[in-house]
Amino acid sequence: MTKFIIAGCLSMLVTVPLSADLKYTQHMQVQKSATATDQPANPMIGMLADALMKQMVPGGEADVLYLVGEKGARIEYMQAAMGQAAGSIMLFTPDGSLIILNPKEKTYSKTTIQAALDGMKAASVPTPEVTAKRTGQFDTVAGTKCEAITFDWKMNLPIPDAARASLPPDFPTTLNMTGDACTTTDQYQKYAEIVAKGPNAMMGAMGFDKIAQGGLVLRQKMKLMGYEMTSAITQIGEEAAPPNAFEIPADYKEVPMPGTGKF
Repeated sequence: MTKFIIAGCLSMLVTVPLSADLKYTQHMQVQKSATATDQPANPMIGMLADALMKQMVPGGEADVLYLVGEKGARIEYMQAAMGQAAGSIMLFTPDGSLIILNPKEKTYSKTTIQAALDGMKAASVPTPEVTAKRTGQFDTVAGTKCEAITFDWKMNLPIPDAARASLPPDFPTTLNMTGDACTTTDQYQKYAEIVAKGPNAMMGAMGFDKIAQGGLVLRQKMKLMGYEMTSAITQIGEEAAPPNAFEIPADYKEVPMPGTGKF
C-alpha cells in the first residue's frame, strides 16, 4: 500500500477535448532537515522516516516527465522515485486503467484506480485531516504565475489497541506534515481537471486536493519526520505528444502487477 499512497498517481481519466497536450518536467529532492526541532524524538520514527524517504527518492533527487492530454496521461521516471524504478513509465487511460511499462524488460502490468482505492480501504488507511490556506502572495515558477498555499496535514497512525499499551510513552500516534505550495489556477486549467481525476486521484484521497485548490501545483515543500521533500516544475508548455505516447508497445508482454502476485 505504501507505493499506492506515495505514488499518488493512479487514475480514472475523463475525456476532454484539447487542442494539444501538456508536457512538464518535475524535479524532486529529499534531504534531512537542518532544523534540530524537526528531528523525530523517537529513534524508531527516525528509522521509519529513513526507510520511507529512501523508497520515495532513493538517490536524493529525481526528475519525472509528464504528458497529459485527451488520450490519457503518461508519467516517465528518469530516475528511481515514488516506488518506481528508473525508466519506468505509467500510462493512465480514459477507461480508468493504470498501466506500468518496464522498457528494460519489455513488460507491462495493469490495474485500475478502483482496485487501488479498494486496497486502501482493505488496509484501513485512516483519512487524514488537512487544512490549506491561500496567502494572497504570488510567484512565478517555470514562467507561470502561481499563488502560495500553506498547509497542515495530520493522519492518525493505524496502531491496534492491543499494541498501544506496549509502546514507549513518547511514541507518536499521529503522522504530521507541514508545508507550502505554489498553485496556478489561471493557466492550464483544462489540464488541471484531468490531472485531479487522473494522476493525482490517489493524492486527492489522501487530502492533497486541498493543496491544489483546483489548479496545478507548480512547487511544493513538505516537512515530515525530520525530512524535507521539495518538488518544482522546471519546464511546462503545450505541445503535441508523440502518436504512440499513450499506447502499450506491441512487443511488450503482460506480467503480474508488482506486489500483488496476480493480474
